[in-house]
Amino acid sequence: MSSEQSILSKALYQHLQATIQLFQVALALEWTILTRFIVGVIVATCLSILYLVWTLRDSQQPLVVWEKLNKPLVTLFRPKLFAYLLSGVNPYAGSIDLRVSTFSKGFCTGIMRDRHRNRNPYKSIHATALATLAETIGGLALLSTLGTKDSAILVSMTMDFKKKARGLLTASSELTPSLVDDDEESNPTKTEVVIKDRLLDTVAVAHFEWDVQRNEA
Repeated sequence: MSSEQSILSKALYQHLQATIQLFQVALALEWTILTRFIVGVIVATCLSILYLVWTLRDSQQPLVVWEKLNKPLVTLFRPKLFAYLLSGVNPYAGSIDLRVSTFSKGFCTGIMRDRHRNRNPYKSIHATALATLAETIGGLALLSTLGTKDSAILVSMTMDFKKKARGLLTASSELTPSLVDDDEESNPTKTEVVIKDRLLDTVAVAHFEWDVQRNEA
């Protein structure tokens, strides 16, 4: 009887060892597949980013650039990539660490972080940094409504400063496409940009007037 129990115990032990080994092999195989998949995704994402940055580096259509950056995984880096491409076309806009957060036809919002280089002697964000933020966001909203061959030149701007600007700021501008007359080769177009802080208090309101030039393709 004891010998039968010994044989049964030995068989159970061997079965347990075989099960553990099988589990280890399966785990190693799954880990190898998962690792290769993750590496493949990272490599594909990096190649996609390099390709998009190279092909979009000189684009004059910001909304097209924004939409083309809406690719799987690439979209996670879209604000930073768009800021990089924007600074290539408009280098001065890169001086304020701007990040566009929402962009569609006639509408644009962006954020600007409170950096030491953007501050004035009174420990608040400098007026020119606010003006650059507003002009960039307002310009993007306007450009998104124009055709491929059209252009817009800023001819006038006014800034109303409501309070000292500190912390993270959000700028937004909305332009109805119909405000830009498609039948005129040249016409003035006005845009408004509102800048708010974390408490949603209005920090500044900017008003711009643009000379829109229509060029038939």
